[in-house]
Order: sequence, then C-alpha cells, then structure tokens
Amino acid sequence: MSNLEEVGRTGTATIGKSMVPTVTNLNVTSILTGKFPLDHGITGNFYFDKLSRSEVYMDSPKFLRCNTLLEEASKKGLKTLFLTVKEKLKRLLCRGATTSFSVESPPKSITQRFGRPPDIYSPDSTIWLLDTSLKILKKASCDLVCIATTDYVPHKYGPKSVEAKEYMEKIDDKIGLFIEEDVIFGLIADHGMNDKHVKIDLEKALSEEGVLARAISVIKDEYVRHHQNLGGAAYLYFEGDFNKPINILRELDGVESVLVKDEAKSKYMLPPDRIGDLLVLGVKGVVFGPVKRGLYEDVQLRSHGSLYEREIPFITNQRIDAVDNVFNKDAFRYLRQKS
Repeated sequence: MSNLEEVGRTGTATIGKSMVPTVTNLNVTSILTGKFPLDHGITGNFYFDKLSRSEVYMDSPKFLRCNTLLEEASKKGLKTLFLTVKEKLKRLLCRGATTSFSVESPPKSITQRFGRPPDIYSPDSTIWLLDTSLKILKKASCDLVCIATTDYVPHKYGPKSVEAKEYMEKIDDKIGLFIEEDVIFGLIADHGMNDKHVKIDLEKALSEEGVLARAISVIKDEYVRHHQNLGGAAYLYFEGDFNKPINILRELDGVESVLVKDEAKSKYMLPPDRIGDLLVLGVKGVVFGPVKRGLYEDVQLRSHGSLYEREIPFITNQRIDAVDNVFNKDAFRYLRQKS
C-alpha cells in the first residue's frame, strides 16, 4: 500500500484503541460523535430490554443520547456526506446528513447516476462506495464526510491471504485518488479482527450449575454471513445475586474477564442501563454462542468483540501532535484542529 505508506510518512500513523465491546454500531457511533458509549448510549449492535423482556436492535437515531458531528455541522450550515455499505449504519447515524445512502439500499437517484452497486457480501462493495464517494466529492462541495466501508473481507480472509492483499491494493489505489483531491482525511477502524477457534455456551455453563441467565451476543445483527452472530463479548442478564455466576464464569477456560455493570461503566465507559448485569469478554480465539452438545464447540471463523480486537489503525494525512493513548472516537477532533 504505497499511497498509505506515503500518508504515514508525511502525516500521522499510529495505533489507537476502539471502544469495548469491539463491535460496529458502538464504535462507528463513537467515531461520528467523538464520545464514549456512556455519552452516546449505543452499547452494541443490540441489547436486551429488561422492562419489555425483548431484544432491541440499536439501529435507529432514537437510541442516540447526543448529537452526531453531522448534526452539529448541519446546525452551522455546513454540507455533510455520510455513505456506508451497511444499511444498519445509515439508519442509525444519518440524522443531520445533507446526503446519505448505503450500498445495501441505495435510492433510485443514485443507481441512475452511478449504476447498481455490487452485493454487500463482496470486496467490490467497498470499492464501489469509494469510487462513488469520489465522484460525488468532485461535483459537490462537502465540509464533513464520513465513509463507512465494510469488514466483509477481514471476516472472510486473513491479512496474509491473496484475497486480502488484492483488496487492500484496490483500497490503496482509491486512497491515492483522495490524496489528489487535496482533502484533509483520516483512516480509522471501528475494530480489529482475529481468527476464532472455540465457541463457549455461557447460558448452558450457568444452567448446569443451577443459575438461570440470558446471554446476549453483543455482535449479533442481520449480517450473519459476516460473523454468524458469534463474537468475543456477551452481556448476561440475571435475577438475583451475581456472586455465584461470576465465580462460575471466571473459572471457565476461555473467559478473559467478567465485569459487573458498574465495573464496565468505569473501565469501558458503558451506560449501565443498556448493558447486562455482567459483561463477559473472551480470550483471543474464543466466541460465545449456543452449543448443541457440551459447553465447547470447535468453530472456524474470523470475528471480533473482545479486547484482542481493540487495537486499530489511526492514520491521517495531517501532522498532528503526539497521540499517545488515542481512541478512534478522537478522529474528527484531530482533523478539525487542522481544518
């Protein structure tokens, strides 16, 4: 990626941190608000509402507890653009955008101008989105832009695979075109990705010890071909005392840490009313989900959600001051300092 390397040499390239759990809705919201989940209210792709006893997808702006940067820019009369591969992000975060659409469900006006986009379960969906973004930027003046690509390729292929390398070469070509447009830009990830080999059934582990619980996979959404709804973090909901289930879970091979909601609030800045009674995080190669026989099951997939997908690239074509301990949520703040 010669263009990206040049950006790193002339601008800033470092390793930052994502929010925890390391899933998409939570982290893209942090990037587009500049805030921790405690402030913006999104705690995963969905959560369990104890009052209604139902699982609630967090894919609507009604769940946001603060304005996005798109909304703040619009209040100042600025033109904004929010483009994404996944429709769920468009539903959640497009409020306040001058122009917004997804590759998954583009309006007729977009397909008439730019043609039908590729299937979202393909590398070409991101390339089409970047191409279309460049075409729009050349014809329309925009003050604030967010382009959210897809993690389909990292889910499907490891970083040393031929497919991943070809994909990144194509992205690098598009980065070169953005450089030619002389815009201030950053390249930030919402989360990392790792190979997962073992699935653990947390509900069953507890029920075998006489503890009833509801386990919610934080990564769960409608894009099951990406991750099979299996990730390295889960929220658990109980009735009664937590001491016994905490001890059971901490003894499970493959569990990295178990935090009560107040600990999760203070350590990872999560709003306690929208997370489980416990937050469970897995070791690097583990995901959580139902197992037919026993507590453990072999799996073969690439996914995220745990602390091991927290490191993310933080790259901008601007020279900025030292960014030790920088979070992905800080991206626009640093870019604004130079704009």
